[in-house]
Amino acid sequence: MTAPLHRDASVLVIGGTGSISRAIVQSLLRRGHQVTVFHRGQSVDRPPDTVSALKGDRRERAAFEAMLRERRFDAAIDMISFDAQDAASAVRALHGRVRHFVHCSTVMTYGPPFTSLHQDETAPLNGRHGRAYAAGKVAADELLLRAYANEGFPVTIVKPSFTYGPGRDLFRQLSLTTEWLDRLRKGKPILSAGDGQNYFQFLPAADAGEAFADIVGNPASVGQVYNLVHPEAGTWDEWHRAVARALGVEANIVHAPQELLLKVAPERYAYLSHNFGHTQVFSGAKLARLLPDWRPVMSRQDAIAATIDWMDQHGRIADSDADTLEDRIIAALTALPERLSEA
Repeated sequence: MTAPLHRDASVLVIGGTGSISRAIVQSLLRRGHQVTVFHRGQSVDRPPDTVSALKGDRRERAAFEAMLRERRFDAAIDMISFDAQDAASAVRALHGRVRHFVHCSTVMTYGPPFTSLHQDETAPLNGRHGRAYAAGKVAADELLLRAYANEGFPVTIVKPSFTYGPGRDLFRQLSLTTEWLDRLRKGKPILSAGDGQNYFQFLPAADAGEAFADIVGNPASVGQVYNLVHPEAGTWDEWHRAVARALGVEANIVHAPQELLLKVAPERYAYLSHNFGHTQVFSGAKLARLLPDWRPVMSRQDAIAATIDWMDQHGRIADSDADTLEDRIIAALTALPERLSEA
C-alpha cells in the first residue's frame, strides 16, 4: 500500500510534454516535488529546467526498462501507455521501484456504443471492440489491474474525457485537423455534424493536471479506476462558438447529417463514428469522493485562448485555403433547398 507523498517526493512522469502531462509537471512542482520526465525529445516544447529529463523511446523496451530499473521513485505517472505491451513494460521496469503508479487511460474505453448517460467506472468496456486507441487502452488497463491483483503492483487508473490546453492542438467535432481555426479567422462557415447538440465534457488540461497531482500518493486510490471529467457537459455547438469568441469572431455553423459526412469522406471524418459523433457524459462522482476539494477552476475561454496562443507560436494552424472540400460540402448543402424546390 502506498503512503501520502512528502513534499519533496520524487515523481517520474512518462511523457511529460503533452497538454495534460505538462500541466501535471507544473502541479507537481508547485507541490515541491522532485520531478523527472521521460520523453523522446521530439516535442516542440522542452520540459522546464527545474525537472530532470531522461530521453528515450519506450518502445525500445530493453533500453527503457534498464534505464528505469537503475532508479527508484516515490511515484510514477504514465501518460503514454497505449496498449498491453506498453503497460507490461512499465510493470517490468518499475515493480518494486515505485510506491505508486498512476496510469492515464481514457473514457473512450467505454465505447462507442455508450450504454447510458453519466456512466460510472462499472460501465461496459465497449471500447475493446472499437478502434485501436480505445482497444489498446482497455488492454493496458486490464493488464495493470491484473498486476495489482496478482502481484500487488500499486496502480491507479485515471480516465480523462476531452482535455485541452497548450501542448496539444485544439480540436473540433469533425476531425483532429486544425484548418477550422483558420476558417473562423477568415470568416468562413464551419461544418458541424447533426444538429450540434451532442453533449461532451470539455476539461482544461490545467485542471486535469491538478487532479493527477492530487491522486498520486493517495493510499485510497490504489487498485481503483476513476473517471476524470468536467462536471458540466456542453454541446459541440457551444464549444465551436466558445473557440470563435476566443478568436474574436462569430461562428457561422452549418449543420450536416453525420451519415452524409462519413459517406463523402470516411477517413477524414472517421472520428465522428468512433468518438466525437456520440453524446458522452460520464460520472465523476467516484473521483469526487476521493478528492472532495478538487473541481475545475480554469475558465473555458482562458484555456482555449492559451491553447490558440500556443498553436500560433508554433505555426500549428493549417491554411484552410489549401483544401476546398468543406467549402464544397457547405455550398451543396446551402443550395439544396432551392434545387429541391425547383425540382
